[in-house]
Amino acid sequence: MTNKSSVFPTGIPECGTDALRFALLSYMVTNAINLDVKRVVGYKEFCNKLWNINKFALGNFPDGFVPAKNGVEGMKLSLADKWILTKLSATISKTNE
Repeated sequence: MTNKSSVFPTGIPECGTDALRFALLSYMVTNAINLDVKRVVGYKEFCNKLWNINKFALGNFPDGFVPAKNGVEGMKLSLADKWILTKLSATISKTNE
């Protein structure tokens, strides 16, 4: 049996349940769980980035913002916007499958 202090000399960092869930889900792809704390820490940082992106985006909507009922139809979108939305739609479809 290994000594805890040699495996985690600075202790185990707090990562939160979202990062742990994300890490455990990622192991389901391989059907084997060999939990690596560094991987959980990486997912914690990724989840934190998602949180900050969401907070930034929501903070930039005007007060009382309500999305258009018919989505992007009728909006003047650049070619880049259309490309992004096409890729997003494909990703959503694959995720739902």
